[in-house]
Order: sequence, then structure tokens, then C-alpha cells
Amino acid sequence: MFGVGRISIEFPKTYTIFGNLALALWIALDTVAFLLFNLAAGVVFLIVALIAVYGVLKFLGCLRPCYNCKKCTFGLGRLYALYFGKRSLKDYKENYGLGVAVFFYVFIGPFPAVFAVFYAIQAFTIIRLSVAIVLLVLSAYSALTWRGESYQKQIKIEA
Repeated sequence: MFGVGRISIEFPKTYTIFGNLALALWIALDTVAFLLFNLAAGVVFLIVALIAVYGVLKFLGCLRPCYNCKKCTFGLGRLYALYFGKRSLKDYKENYGLGVAVFFYVFIGPFPAVFAVFYAIQAFTIIRLSVAIVLLVLSAYSALTWRGESYQKQIKIEA
């Protein structure tokens, strides 16, 4: 009765591993952006980000019963899917809700990126500019994974 009408999701192992490594590097780069501003801000951001993403968000993503996943990834598959996965793997309606997904995306993506850009403008160095550019590219790439398949097909037809 509980699993009737639901589709099982399979998160590819290699994507889960590399996606979570990329997410960890993204958090590390966010931390560097704050460390370039202030040591305390960088440490606080790192602690909050690790607790928020690998504690709260991983827990919320794994609230869905295991019979809906073909292989249990202990929530790590959902983390990769949220930030880097195809639109079909982003089942935010079943797990954490769109508001929570957007909040965590902004917390890891645009917030540190915009902070890095403003700080690079205030006190320009090549390192600060490089960090800001990489963070903006990562945020844009992650945002583009939220496009629906109909939008992607429309782009292919027009091209």
C-alpha cells in the first residue's frame, strides 16, 4: 500500500561519489571566500555549512522510505541530485520541499558568490576575483540543472 504508484529512483554510484566530492569542494571554496574576508567568518560558515548540508539536508533528503530508492545512498544521492543532478532526480516535493531546496541552494551558491564578488571589488586581488568567478560559475551550473526537460528539448529544436 505504501509503495503503490511510486517510481523507484536509482542514483548512479559514480555520480553520487563525484557529486558529493564536488559539493564538498564547493563548500570548501565558499569557506575560502569567507576566509579571505575574515578568519572567524570562514570558520563559522564552514561549520554552519557542514551541519546544514551534511546534517540537516542529508537527513531531510533521506526521510523518504528506502523502498523508493533502488539502492540506499544514505541521503548522499539526493545531495548530489539537488545540486548537480538531472531534473528527473530532483524529487523535492517528496522530501524537503521547494522552499528548503531553494534556501540551501542560495546558502551554498549565490550567497557566498555574491559576497566574494563584493569583497573582490572592495579589496581587489587576483585570488579574490578567481574565487568569485569560480563560485559564480558553479552557482550558474547548479541553477541550470533545475531546467525542465521540455525546456531542454525546446533549446535543441531552436538550435
